[in-house]
Amino acid sequence: MKTFFKWFSGFFEDQKGSASSKRAVLYWAMGLVTYMVVKNATTEAILNMELFWGLIGLVVVGLGMSTSEFFKNLPIKNNKNGDEV
Repeated sequence: MKTFFKWFSGFFEDQKGSASSKRAVLYWAMGLVTYMVVKNATTEAILNMELFWGLIGLVVVGLGMSTSEFFKNLPIKNNKNGDEV
């Protein structure tokens, strides 16, 4: 059980090993979008499109911020001679 919690906490860690609030908000928004789509598909509830597209925007921004955080520490190589910039 202890290894499960260690594995699960890895979802919220950034490159330095500390907790990332950006990832927590990203997973929260993805969960809400999933809930809204499943609820709309299984019941006769009408999907609130303003809320849906707002959450999709939040997911896209969260993915962009988390991805840029990952690539921030990678070296950039010059294509001509292979030197790092």
